[in-house]
Formats: sequence, structure tokens, C-alpha cells
Amino acid sequence: MAYPNFRALAAANTLGIDYDIKNRYGTRVYLLHAAIHGGGIEAPTSQLAAYAAGDEGAWYSFEARSDLTAPSLALPSTGFDEPFCVVNTGNSSRTVVWHGVDDQRESEQVAYISGLDSVLISLIVQELEAAGFQTDRAPISFAGDDVQNICNRNKARAGVQLDLSLSLRKSFYAGGDLSSSAVSQPDNRQPAFFAFGDAVRRACALMPVDSITDDVASVAVQPYTPVDQAVSTAMRVPFAIDHSGGVAATTDAREQLLDRVHALVGTLPGERVMRATYGVPTSTALFAVNADVANDQLQRAVLDAVAEFEPSAVVSAIVADVNEALGAVNINVQVGRADVPGAERDNTRTVGVLVGGTVVSTPQ
Repeated sequence: MAYPNFRALAAANTLGIDYDIKNRYGTRVYLLHAAIHGGGIEAPTSQLAAYAAGDEGAWYSFEARSDLTAPSLALPSTGFDEPFCVVNTGNSSRTVVWHGVDDQRESEQVAYISGLDSVLISLIVQELEAAGFQTDRAPISFAGDDVQNICNRNKARAGVQLDLSLSLRKSFYAGGDLSSSAVSQPDNRQPAFFAFGDAVRRACALMPVDSITDDVASVAVQPYTPVDQAVSTAMRVPFAIDHSGGVAATTDAREQLLDRVHALVGTLPGERVMRATYGVPTSTALFAVNADVANDQLQRAVLDAVAEFEPSAVVSAIVADVNEALGAVNINVQVGRADVPGAERDNTRTVGVLVGGTVVSTPQ
């Protein structure tokens, strides 16, 4: 069966059993290599994305763990909404998303290239062809030119999609074996695997990191213009009394967004009668197996909640501090406005939660 979105997929499958998510953020201005149909879905895109990213580069992979159920876990590129990928892509300045595709012409080893980042596309084509690989423009049936395609949802609103034919991918592994067990063994990789990955690496390296910011600014993206220019006033969260004895409020859109995220993270699902699913189940982390598991659970929960209830926010970091002795969780959320790409990334809110769900006011 095909799932309409990640929430439906996650409800019907189990993380760590049916699928895995691997995610590594970059720092400052960065290029992301991603495989949204990794594992058994379109092998070996996870391995190629990881190799191209290197030991320290930004990398993301959504992987099916079973070859049998893999096809059902392939969410469409234009609707891919797994929260970690959405955040990582949104924070990246350039994005290369790796895919596999059936041979369009019998047994022809071709890399189809598409997307809206014309500069990086031309460099990748140049380096792949110099390394002896055949490239072609992707046909419209699977081209990554839609603005909603995950590869184009970065800061520049322009990315690259690589679709590798089945014959090409088979040439990367001994005996052409693309089963999960074979692909998971690095020793099975053939010289073509490294030659292809190195060519893409060289192309990305030709775009210096410190020039990406300038290049992003030159991309023809319409600047954000607020629909309503009127200044709105909102009550501060947590509730407070100002110096005049009145209710503390702010007209700063940035502060209002941070306050809303604070309220979201500090609310347990079910506390708002009219919005039963609103909030983050923070107190459950106190009963996790260990601190690492608790941190993972909270990151996932916060990203899911922000993506659903505060789509105008972009989360760039989440740090959870679980104090089992005190029975408390402190969650530090670093957030920026999606309508101001690259700006205000160092704004944070910290929410403290005690056992039972009691929210503790913390310094701003």
C-alpha cells in the first residue's frame, strides 16, 4: 500500500524494525546529501549519499529494512515530509538527493539529473562525464523540477536530484547484487561505486562553501512579503506581568514565534480540550531506557509537533537534558522563522517539565 504522508507510514510501521532514519546536520552554510528511498527501496542510494557526504558532511537517509516491504515505504519526493529530513533540507544551502530508477533504455547505465540548481547540475554533469559516466536529463515522469520536490526545499529553493538507472547501480556491486545483505558490505563495492561518488564529490567541491551564501542570494526566488503588514500584539508565554502591572505582550514577530514554540513544547497532548493532539509528550522521556533514548524520543516528538502546529518555524537544534534524580526534563529548542531564510538561527527557548507534566518556567 502507498502511504499519503510520513505520519501515516509511522503509524503503520515500527522504527528500527521496518525502517530506519539516519540524520546528520551540517554547521553554518552546508551541502546536504540525502537518500529518501534508501535501504531496500532504491539500493544503494543510502550508501552513495553517505559516501558523497564523507565523515563530517550533512547526510540524511530514510531506509527500508526489509526488501519485501520496501516498495510500500517509498513516499513521493514532492510530498516527503519526514520531519528530520524537512529540517535538515530546510537548513541546507545546497542539496543533492540520490534516487534509483529502472532502466529507461535496456541495460543502459545512465545517471539522470534534474532539479532547480542549474549551477551544481552543470558541475555534476561535467565531472561525471569526465569520469566516463553517461548522463541525461531526467524525463518529466520522474524529474525533480517541482518546487515541492524535497531536493528544492532548501534555503535556495533549488537542489539536485540524481536518478541512477538499475544497470548503473548494479555495476557498483560485485555480481550486480543489490540485496540489502550484499549492499551493506563495503567489501562488495566495485571501482565504479567510488568513481561515481568521487565525481559528485569533486563537483560539489568546485562550489566553495563560503561562496554558497552569495550564490544562494542570486537565485531568482521571490522575497517574502507579509500578507498583512499590520503589527499584531500577542501575550507573552509563559504568562507574565510587565513593569506597569499589565499582562506582558510583544509585537515582535520573532518573539511571538518563539513563545508559540515554547507553549507547544510545554503542553502535553490532551491538555487542550479543543485540540487534543496539540503538544509534546515530554514527561514520557523520564521513563525512557536511558538518556540517549530519551533525547531521541524528544527530538522526534518536538520535530513532529512543530511541523504540524508551527509550520512557520524551522528547528535547527534540539537538546534534551533528562535529570532522573530530580525527575525533570529540560528541552532547549533552537528555532528560526521559515520566512527569513538563514536568519535568527540562534534564538532559543528552554522548557522544563516535571514528572506528571508540570511545566516549569525557565529563564529566557
